[in-house]
Amino acid sequence: MKLLAILALTSVTYAFPATSWSKLAETFNERRIRNGLHVRQSDPEPLAVVDGLTKIPDDDHPFMAPGPTDQRGPCPGLNTLANHGYLPRNGIVTQADILSATAAGFNMGADLAEVVSTIAIAYDGDLITSRLSIGGPDNRTSFLGSLQNIFGVEGGLDHHASFETDTSATRDDAFFGNDYTMMPNLYAQMKSIAAQHGGLYNLDAMKDLQLLRYQQSIATNPTFYLLPLQGPLNVIAKTFIPAFFSNGTYGAGGVPNEASISAFFGAELLPNGSFTAVPERFPDNWYRRGTPFQLSDAFEATLDLLNSTGIVFGANAGQVNSFLPLDLAAATNVNGLACILRDAIQANVPTSISQPIEIVEQVISSVVDLIDPLFGDFGCPAFNASQTQAYAAINKINNGSS
Repeated sequence: MKLLAILALTSVTYAFPATSWSKLAETFNERRIRNGLHVRQSDPEPLAVVDGLTKIPDDDHPFMAPGPTDQRGPCPGLNTLANHGYLPRNGIVTQADILSATAAGFNMGADLAEVVSTIAIAYDGDLITSRLSIGGPDNRTSFLGSLQNIFGVEGGLDHHASFETDTSATRDDAFFGNDYTMMPNLYAQMKSIAAQHGGLYNLDAMKDLQLLRYQQSIATNPTFYLLPLQGPLNVIAKTFIPAFFSNGTYGAGGVPNEASISAFFGAELLPNGSFTAVPERFPDNWYRRGTPFQLSDAFEATLDLLNSTGIVFGANAGQVNSFLPLDLAAATNVNGLACILRDAIQANVPTSISQPIEIVEQVISSVVDLIDPLFGDFGCPAFNASQTQAYAAINKINNGSS
């Protein structure tokens, strides 16, 4: 209720007519055509430029389907890395595992990987052991093992409203029950949008997809919200699709086509034209991007996507089509967006920690100290309130309040 009250002070209500997802998609496509964004289904698909690039996977990382106790979750990239052994195949990973695997498999920049993994472990894992489940809750991540629930559940990446968010490309909103499994109908929807871009899952296609999923969540999910920290992470994830899943270097001859994208999302085409979910894997004859995709690249692509679509952060007010926008005037350039994300990470870490109280203060300080240098190049002002807020939160816990 506090959140909705705050939003209402600086907002007006956005109204979208109640309608089906298929009707939303049809209306969205009609508007694209009216605005001159013509459908290019007949354009020939370009050939990927892969000369001098590294072929992935190598012989040391064959595909193996996950076993019954192996964790898999909402991130197709991490699932793929685990299915090929770049990450531990059981899906219980450390920050060092993530840094190494994302560099080897996707050429993710070290600064981007460090920010993403820090957020994931702080919100969904165990900050003491630095272990995280890439799927659901698992005693193998916890400092306390099977006793972890005494201090709260480490939810893994499946846990909603921290790293996993609404308006995913191929996962349902948590309101509908399963926010971690690839939904064939949503993959088919993404493919239909790519078809309007010459069959390519490029950044322009991701802009259309983000806007459509945003509209669908507003129209169908009464609990939908897209706020810092979750909002930027949700949008960044869409930019990862062409940046990391293209065959070759996106923007320099890399091609994000169906052959590449479907394998990473575990979408297998059936004879009747529908899709079914299978374990994610690297595509055949696939080559990793040649240059690292850095934190600044991710922010630049995210800002482009936000500005191009007109998407704003905010939330539905407890019912569908009741969206209340949140004004974030600072998010007008890459540096402003970076600083909003930095502040959101630090301010919210205390509320996410499920650790013995006597060691939480040390943990929070270490997270703050780690995050600040990673954002040093963006000119963010000192965020002096973070540790104050953190210790205040700890004192509330010590005093028995939430």
